[in-house]
Amino acid sequence: MRLTMFTGPYPVGERLGGVGLRLWELALTLAAEGIETVIAGPPGSAVSWSQPGLRVEVFEEDTWPQLVEDADAVLTTDLPDQRVLLHAHQLGKILVCENATPIEHLDYGQVAGATDPEGVYDDLLERYLLQTWTCDHFLVRSSVERASVLGTLAAIGRLGPSHHTRSRTLHHLLTLLPVGFTDQAAALADAAPVTAGGAELVWSGGIWDYYDTVVLAEALDRMRGAGHPARLRFLYAPPPEQDIAEARRLRAAVDRLDLHELIDYPHGALAHTARDAAVKASKVLVCLARDGAENHTCLRLRLRDALLYRLPVVIDSFGASADWVTQWGIGLAVDTRDPDAVADALTRLVFDTATYQRCLDAIDRARLAHRYQAHIGNLLAFLRTGTRAPDAGSPRQQAAVAQLLRRRPSLIAAPSNPI
Repeated sequence: MRLTMFTGPYPVGERLGGVGLRLWELALTLAAEGIETVIAGPPGSAVSWSQPGLRVEVFEEDTWPQLVEDADAVLTTDLPDQRVLLHAHQLGKILVCENATPIEHLDYGQVAGATDPEGVYDDLLERYLLQTWTCDHFLVRSSVERASVLGTLAAIGRLGPSHHTRSRTLHHLLTLLPVGFTDQAAALADAAPVTAGGAELVWSGGIWDYYDTVVLAEALDRMRGAGHPARLRFLYAPPPEQDIAEARRLRAAVDRLDLHELIDYPHGALAHTARDAAVKASKVLVCLARDGAENHTCLRLRLRDALLYRLPVVIDSFGASADWVTQWGIGLAVDTRDPDAVADALTRLVFDTATYQRCLDAIDRARLAHRYQAHIGNLLAFLRTGTRAPDAGSPRQQAAVAQLLRRRPSLIAAPSNPI
């Protein structure tokens, strides 16, 4: 079995992150299980990262079709190149998809600030529908996302008796691969020396407009006023091609509250191989958002860092991520409409040894349950059968794909990604 992964806009190499990191770790896990794996990233990806059983390729306009043709199975991200989907579908290749309903995209500057935001978002929805119609096996990261995918499949007419007859559990159709890490990632993280300066708090991912960094600044101001100052480090600057209002709001709050000595901004890009040391230098992971539909339908990938680096979490109390943190007992969920509550939670985790240790003990228990190796059984079984979904090639599927192409002819063109 040869599987080719297409990472879409997410590079493989020192700029690895987010969904790209998730796919890289999945590729390593599958290669270790004997699945011959190719991972094709956008220009700038590092072919030098290839290793036995896993080959890194750069996505090029004149070579990507051959990568599809040479594969037995093709895997795409939640922002797929629809040309890859269509080519694989037309060739009858097995299609595996990292799938998520496109809700967070409504907060992206390149959608909300577009001349025709409805049209830009409609393009994303049509790509999502094309993926949902053509995919044979879905990867999701949480139970709430599993429910979203199954609801979509039922609504469009794919979740019928043929699937139920094959398996009431639908294990042939879907793998829940939770936010987690590989044994290799754990070994590398444990061995990494701590080289960065000592900020007690770390914001380990990007800043997007559904996050709330201003309440974090206000909480730091209150902690300082109470005689418990704590430093915060942001690992990544907002991408230059994005107009992110939250980043401007943060800088304005830092200026207004004079927090410059308590907040470290990134100085240049952080290489992936330097990330372990940088995150381990902190004590508590912080990730705060506003209430919104995105937070109720998605588990944030950066929560991997809580488990991998053993960092208790302070998180907003809205939605799936808060539910997960609370369920496992690995941190504190707070209402981000209340800066005092945020300050209290941060103070407890940074300065209260008993609370901190209780969360560390919970993290050690949760780590065992979130290793990739423990959750790829459904996917491996599906790949090893070498067969597509029971409704693959059905008249209903073919008609749905044809209708999508008539409605949105741009699906045959190169995509424009909103990140």
